[in-house]
Amino acid sequence: MSYSNFFQTLYDELRPVGNLGRGTHYSVLRAPIWHDDWLNPLPQGLVLDFAIIWDEDHDERVMQVINALYFGGLLSPVRFIGERKGSLSVLVSERTVDAWDEAKLRNYREAVLSISQALDDPWPATVDPVSRRDHSIIHAGADDVATYLKNINLLWQLGPKAPQLGADRAPS
Repeated sequence: MSYSNFFQTLYDELRPVGNLGRGTHYSVLRAPIWHDDWLNPLPQGLVLDFAIIWDEDHDERVMQVINALYFGGLLSPVRFIGERKGSLSVLVSERTVDAWDEAKLRNYREAVLSISQALDDPWPATVDPVSRRDHSIIHAGADDVATYLKNINLLWQLGPKAPQLGADRAPS
C-alpha cells in the first residue's frame, strides 16, 4: 500500500499481529532526506527508513503529520512515529537527543507539536528518544514495548543510509 507519493513503503502490516498492546502493528517507510540526524544539511542525499506504529484503528491521518515533518525538514531524526488514543508519539534517534542541548530539543518538540496541532482534529504530541521506557507509543509493558521496537530496528536497521543507486532497475 502507498501512504504517500513521497515515500516508498518497504513493509506494511494492515491489521494487528500478535497480542501486544491494543492491536499493534507496523509499517516501514523510506524517504529521501537532505539533513542528518541533527538537522544539518547533507552534502549528498541519503534515504531514511522509519517505522509507523499503528494501533487497532490504523489511523492514516498520521501521514499528514509525517508529510509535514518531511517538508519542514524535521523527519531525519525520526525512527518511530505513531498515534494512539488521539496522541502522537515521535521517537527519535538517541544520537540526536544526546547531541542536542535542551533549547534545540525544546524547539524540535515545539515544531512537532505545532504540526500535530494544525490537523483538523489536533493531537497532543510527545517527542522522546527511542530508548526512553515511559513513552506511550504502544499500550503495553515497557519491557515488551522496548523488545518490539528493538526487533523492528534489528530487522530493518532504521535510520539514514546511502541509497542503493540503480538497485531498483531490472538487470540488463
